[in-house]
Amino acid sequence: MKNTILYIVLLLGLSSCEKFLTEKAAASFTADFVYNTPDGLEAAVVGLYNIQRSFWENMANNGSNPIVIDAKDDLTLPRGGEISNYGRMIQGTTPENSYVHSDYWKLYYRIMDRANAIIESAEKLQGMSQERKNKVLGEAKFFRANSVFTLFRLFNNIYITTEPTRPDNVAKVITNKSSEADIYALVIADLNDAIQKLDYKTSEPGRITQGMARHLRAEVALWQKDWKEAKFQAEAVINSGAHSLLSSTGLVFKGDLNHSETLWALQFKVLVNGGPNKINFNLMPNYAELMPGSKYTVEQGGRGFGWLTMNNYLRDLLNEDPNDTRIKGSYYIQDYVYNDPATLPAGKVIGEKIVHDTWKEFAPLAADRNAFFIRLNAGCKKYFPDDGNPTVDTQTKNIMMARLAETYLFAAEANLMLGNTGEALAQLNAVRKRAGVKERTTITLQDILDEQARELAFEGRRWYMLKRTGKLYEYIVDHAGYGKRGDLSAENSPGHANTPEDPFPFRSEARTRMRPHMVNWAIPLAEMNLLGKSYPQNDGY
Repeated sequence: MKNTILYIVLLLGLSSCEKFLTEKAAASFTADFVYNTPDGLEAAVVGLYNIQRSFWENMANNGSNPIVIDAKDDLTLPRGGEISNYGRMIQGTTPENSYVHSDYWKLYYRIMDRANAIIESAEKLQGMSQERKNKVLGEAKFFRANSVFTLFRLFNNIYITTEPTRPDNVAKVITNKSSEADIYALVIADLNDAIQKLDYKTSEPGRITQGMARHLRAEVALWQKDWKEAKFQAEAVINSGAHSLLSSTGLVFKGDLNHSETLWALQFKVLVNGGPNKINFNLMPNYAELMPGSKYTVEQGGRGFGWLTMNNYLRDLLNEDPNDTRIKGSYYIQDYVYNDPATLPAGKVIGEKIVHDTWKEFAPLAADRNAFFIRLNAGCKKYFPDDGNPTVDTQTKNIMMARLAETYLFAAEANLMLGNTGEALAQLNAVRKRAGVKERTTITLQDILDEQARELAFEGRRWYMLKRTGKLYEYIVDHAGYGKRGDLSAENSPGHANTPEDPFPFRSEARTRMRPHMVNWAIPLAEMNLLGKSYPQNDGY
């Protein structure tokens, strides 16, 4: 890697004073302190969390970079703004136009490099208690494993190293990718070690625990089709006694997210720990602007502009069961109500669902249909804080990185593949029952894919699952953007009935622009220029 010398960059990003990640001011650190003292190594580990968190604080591209991966899946409608350039495949299709891909590449290589330095130093350090050393090594190895695995899933042709950047190797040119076998070997070894060294419980919310390490180990096993290992790891978390599904979907994203279902949540606190983000602004429609009788509220998800909202494919999945609580305002919201007596139009009632006279999903005019998608389409509430100001663009809330509902779906998939139908059904139905929907009596991989869509949409998980199961190309062509399944015609093109069964296509260009090789992201040109001339770009680019 052609980074700034680690002795300098390691000292950046270590600035927080929240109790759960207590640390010294960055200005007081020296390289000698960081590498050669227990306190320094523990502070360096906190720096890994800060780097991960910084990705969500980045306001570039209207704050949308962390949800680019959601824009590129089959569940979302990239209506406009910077995020839509990737969802509609205007960008992110060549090494030259994949600027945001660089943010992903740099972030995870930066974490990998710092984790390497921490691990090397901790393993050599004398006089550090085994308990403290285990915690440092367990967390650092998790971060390295997660970074390597994320890079591999996104970019495929990656290189790995366990050597930290030093003055004697900073100019080294990387000329070839690492083998898949070597990548998996490092990830598995790191996760196995993290599992052994970390406890399930932590007194500091936000820290990586054994449960999170096992959850990621289960996912790695699913990628390898090692169903027995995936079952073992996922069920170890489920049966640990340290984690449990919350009783209702309405509780999952409330408060600080530091509850029994959470495996890992990035910690943010206004004016203390981490900055605000614009994720909610990207994901929620602007239901109150230009709408007499309506004002932005916490209950309705605050202010947004509908840059990336729910497509009709996901909305239909959620509406299959009328009792599904997830789309009734806990995870997502599709019905906005009149709530402002001061501007209430004549004939309308407070609490009544807003139905605009012309801004309708199946309006005759394209402009009115477009206005519906800006103002009244279903949105995602997972990133809006309970105590947030509903009238502003930016919000500060902990970010859910992984949770037990997904672990249940991992276990269900592994058991299905092993022929353990009864166990698979019980695990799938645990998620469904909590959402208030009818339990299934049969199970297929399609059932798990559908439930994963309903439960985990907009959490950055869908793209990975589709790629892993070999469904990504097919599902993008069939469902991306808005329209009838498999409809490849142009936006608002004639020949459609303009009904739920046959709507006009809208922002569905990804269906025709998707190519099989795009299941691997292009390595951005800026990153290729830092690698050796013989370094292989992914096939197709």
